[in-house]
Amino acid sequence: MSTVALICGLMLGAAGVLTTLHLIKHRELADRAIGIDLLVAVVLNALAVGIASQRDGLVAPLVLINGLMAYLGSVTVARYLEERRQ
Repeated sequence: MSTVALICGLMLGAAGVLTTLHLIKHRELADRAIGIDLLVAVVLNALAVGIASQRDGLVAPLVLINGLMAYLGSVTVARYLEERRQ
């Protein structure tokens, strides 16, 4: 299991770096909102890999709560962008 966790960690690390570069490169609000959502998803997936590799469910509620908060934030930003466009 540690080899799989290492490969997942490397891939998630690469995704985090590429997402950070996306956030730095793009200046529009919609692009930044997408980048932040993706970065939150990468962090949540990293926590899920940590839970699976350690076989410790102590952080699982934290992942669920953070996922819900990220979803609510995405909906809020989408509504704001829709209202601003009209």
